[in-house]
Amino acid sequence: MAQQTNPELEQKIMYSVFVRNHSQEGTFEQVTKDLERIHGLGADILWLMPIYPTGEECRKGKDGSPYAIRDYRAIDPAMGNWDGLKKLVETAHSLGMKVIVDIVFNHTSPDSVLYHEHPEWFYRNEQGRPSSIVEDWSDIIDLDFSNPGLQDYLIDILKLYAGILDGFRCDVATRIPVSFWKRARKECGEVNPDLFWLAESCHLPFTKFIRDHHRTAECDADLYQAFDVLYDYDAYPYAEKIFKEHKPMQEWIDALIRQDAALPANAIKLRYLENHDNNRIAQYVSDLLLWKNWTALQFSLKGLPLVYHGQEQRETHRPSIFDQDPIRWKEDQEAAGWIRRMSTIHKTYFHPQSVIEYGPDEEQHLLSVMRDGLTGFFLLEKPADQIKLPLEDGMYLNLFDENEIQVKDGRVSKEAFPLLVEGSHGSSTTF
Repeated sequence: MAQQTNPELEQKIMYSVFVRNHSQEGTFEQVTKDLERIHGLGADILWLMPIYPTGEECRKGKDGSPYAIRDYRAIDPAMGNWDGLKKLVETAHSLGMKVIVDIVFNHTSPDSVLYHEHPEWFYRNEQGRPSSIVEDWSDIIDLDFSNPGLQDYLIDILKLYAGILDGFRCDVATRIPVSFWKRARKECGEVNPDLFWLAESCHLPFTKFIRDHHRTAECDADLYQAFDVLYDYDAYPYAEKIFKEHKPMQEWIDALIRQDAALPANAIKLRYLENHDNNRIAQYVSDLLLWKNWTALQFSLKGLPLVYHGQEQRETHRPSIFDQDPIRWKEDQEAAGWIRRMSTIHKTYFHPQSVIEYGPDEEQHLLSVMRDGLTGFFLLEKPADQIKLPLEDGMYLNLFDENEIQVKDGRVSKEAFPLLVEGSHGSSTTF
């Protein structure tokens, strides 16, 4: 873990925006106008997906992937300009928010400024052509970090943005040597000592695939030497199996336990139900009651919760990253209100680095989570009308919604869930 990491980061909320798709106009100006609403959801950190011009050669779609970058030192003119970006950041700061930007250093577009200036800084395939190691990523070419000049060039770019923004979300950070990230953090800290560093650490099968091709693929434990927060791709895929394939909970719980056991003791994971690389949770969890349960669980786990724009209206459509595909905003007071409430719960009741225990009840599709002297009960599949709980009969205050619920004959109506009560209740999967 980076020595500078503040454990209080675990109590923050992150909100992700792809400027092109956040409004019909697709501009910084429109995001700036929406900042008060975003902040009102509880967001402390705004993550801007890539804001650079996209390549034209081998472009996918009409507008191209924002991760196929043509020029690291420029702003996509369709989004705005440097002044528009600075105004967005200034407005966010006035609300007490921080702004981080996507950094994509594993690859560029084939027609990038960098390739034009330094073709020797790119990997080449067996035919001697620059390419990506992933065949489907045909709109990008991979950088070769064995070149010291490349590392100097990229760190200069990071310093440029460090003077404007508050941190970085680093794309496929697993594929870049941790020695580079450690150097980058040290040198950028001289520009802005309070930078926040988020790594997109990769799925384990993908990490193995890269290593099998004799390329750099850093493990999560090593990436924590340079980063504050890492992606959850070592556990999240098992959660997907529950809401996509109706699999049992135990594999996911085992993965969460492995995180606590195998990673640094103060490691922080990014907790999400959806992001730009994954389908919307509401596509699989259409029932409002279950959506509320999954959302409450996301905000109750150890880690830093991420809200992907549109999640607060239970959006089912996953916007394209290859063509402008703006979110069709609609008012969903109940869903947005629930996100706001869960943000408050996360910041009020759950403390950084607290002990957490899990109690699965596969038969009832019920997961209990015990931490900070509280127990949360979450229904993850379609439940029976009455749920049996390890609670004595009586009245309890549900801290999630501040309603009183009645336990009678050891049972509670499904409408009471998700449920957060004082005390430790139920069995534990820890020892």
